[in-house]
Amino acid sequence: MHRIELQPAFVVHARPYRDTSFLVDCFTPDHGRVCAVARGVRRGKNNQRSLLNPFIPLLISLQGKSSLKLLTGIETSGHRLDLVGTRLFSGLYLNELLLRVLSEWDSCPDLFRHYTEALGELACEVDVELVLRRFEKHLLQELGYGIDWRCDADTGQLLKPDAWYRLDTQSGFIPVGAAGLANTYSGACLMDIASDQYALPDTKRVAKHISRALLRPLLGEQPLKSRQLFL
Repeated sequence: MHRIELQPAFVVHARPYRDTSFLVDCFTPDHGRVCAVARGVRRGKNNQRSLLNPFIPLLISLQGKSSLKLLTGIETSGHRLDLVGTRLFSGLYLNELLLRVLSEWDSCPDLFRHYTEALGELACEVDVELVLRRFEKHLLQELGYGIDWRCDADTGQLLKPDAWYRLDTQSGFIPVGAAGLANTYSGACLMDIASDQYALPDTKRVAKHISRALLRPLLGEQPLKSRQLFL
């Protein structure tokens, strides 16, 4: 029987299971996304139920022979991050991304670190757009869908601030002759995004547009429910 002891984790999704239990999707550094049964937590005043919420740093223990494990232990390893308003919606968006695009049992310690940092930044006064776009870039890189934000895909030369480029989601940014074509972006704007500089509203708009284009093949046609919260 496979056992996992005291693995750092965050709950990204939980739903009722049978009469008294929950099915819980957790994000962990060593095992990626894992799904486990939290048995009996809906019965009476179970102390563990309050821990099966997002944004609480946890240590979890699991066991079982199949990919669906039994949650045998859960405890906090820090205080719940207090997210409200747009920052709460943004945290739920990050969780839905992980739930939709991460395969189970794929180790991703770097992405776990970036996720933890992103939640901490959302709980502070860091620009939400910066937090989301930076995490999306890390997520795409982890999944093998990252692109080079600093060089053009044709020649490998550094992007030029006065040049214009179109996005090829498979290879990166391709130089085009002039502005005005659909889905073209200025080199200056792309260079700002590469450096995580989002002071200009146009930079934020372009960064969101490109991130959605890159994530679309991974997400498919089903829309993200968390995006509707921003409307």
